[in-house]
Amino acid sequence: MGNPNAGRTMLAAARVIPDPSDDGRPLGRLAAGSALRLREAARGTAAGGRAELLGRPGTLAAGLRAAPHIPPRLREALALAAEGERPIRTVEKLAGTAGCDRRTLWNQWKQAVGRDAPVRLQDFLHWLLLLRAAAGKGAGRPWAEVADEVGVHPHTLGRLARQLTGHTLRELSAGGAALVRGRFEAEVLPYLLGGPRPPRLRAMD
Repeated sequence: MGNPNAGRTMLAAARVIPDPSDDGRPLGRLAAGSALRLREAARGTAAGGRAELLGRPGTLAAGLRAAPHIPPRLREALALAAEGERPIRTVEKLAGTAGCDRRTLWNQWKQAVGRDAPVRLQDFLHWLLLLRAAAGKGAGRPWAEVADEVGVHPHTLGRLARQLTGHTLRELSAGGAALVRGRFEAEVLPYLLGGPRPPRLRAMD
C-alpha cells in the first residue's frame, strides 16, 4: 500500500522567488511581501536562487494565500483545494467549498492568470488530482488502486495524464512523481506564484 500522506506531501511543492522584481509582468511575479512570507515558510532552504519546497505540508496553500495578484475569494478557494484531504474535482464543488458562485471563480481566475492564459481553473484542479495520484503510486501498486483512492475511474486518470502531461500512466510510472511535479512547477505555478512563464504551453482540452 502507498503512503496515505503522500498526496498531501506532493502538494507542498511551491516556488520561492528571492527577487520578485526580476520579471516585468504584473501577473508573472510576486510582490516583495509575498516573497518574504514564502521565504519564511521555507526556513532551512539556501538563500539565493529559486528553491523548490518539498515535504512541507501546506506550503503550496500558504504560497497561494500569499499571492497578492490573486483575488481573495479565488485565493482561498485554491488554497483549500491544495490542502484538502480529498481532491476537489470540479469548479462547481470548489465554488461550494469556497461559498461562492462558480462564475465568480472563473472570472477571478481570468483576472489572476490573464484571459489568454492556456491554463484553466479546471486544469488546476486536474493537476492537483494527478499530483496526488502520482505521489501515491508506489512501486508495484496498480494505477486502478491509486485511481480509486483519489476518487476517479482509472480511464479518467489516464485521460488526465495524457491531457496534462502528454504521457500515459505507464510512462508516468517510469518517470515517477518527479515528472508530474516538474511539469506542474514549470507550466502552472508561474501563473499563480510568479516567475518566468513558459513561452509556449500546450492547449489543454
